[in-house]
Amino acid sequence: MKKVLSFLWSVLEFVIIVYVIVMTSILLSKNKYGFTQFGNATFCTIDLIDERGIQGVKAGDLLIVKNSNDIDVGDVIYYYVVYNESYVVQNAPVTDIQSDKYSAVYTIDDDGSLTISSARVLGKYHTIYHGLGKVLDVLESRLGFLFLVLLPILVIFIYQIYELIMIFRYEKVDEEEKKEKEEHIEVKEEEKSEESV
Repeated sequence: MKKVLSFLWSVLEFVIIVYVIVMTSILLSKNKYGFTQFGNATFCTIDLIDERGIQGVKAGDLLIVKNSNDIDVGDVIYYYVVYNESYVVQNAPVTDIQSDKYSAVYTIDDDGSLTISSARVLGKYHTIYHGLGKVLDVLESRLGFLFLVLLPILVIFIYQIYELIMIFRYEKVDEEEKKEKEEHIEVKEEEKSEESV
């Protein structure tokens, strides 16, 4: 039973360490607009402001947009706009494209003709996960990081220190027991040698 519990604890430690590494990398993978980005995928939590600018989503959804350069007229693109000194994500169809070797400017149909630089375009391929945006918000918050990332790794750290102390303690006890046994054996040998004389 003790071996099974030890094995389960080892598996749990491994899972927590992998979880902490993944969560820390998520927190450190922010792009210049403040959204989580891995490679060519951007993760956006939809809030009430984003909900008005994107069709088919609700507040609390997680929107994952893949970066793409193959944008044509008529495609619906996702892009960043500034709202109250922060960036929000919106989408709209492209009506015109002006490009050169290095960049492009997209004219979109969003209550008039608005032009968007290619630097602010997220892409056109997307996936929506309903309700998971709230989870990402909690994990990226300060309290979420404290309780869901730092606390589990702190528990493992304290347990590892406890195990280390127990190992040193038992080694010391084992050494003392060994010395006592050796002394006891020496005393018995001395008694036997005295009796034989």
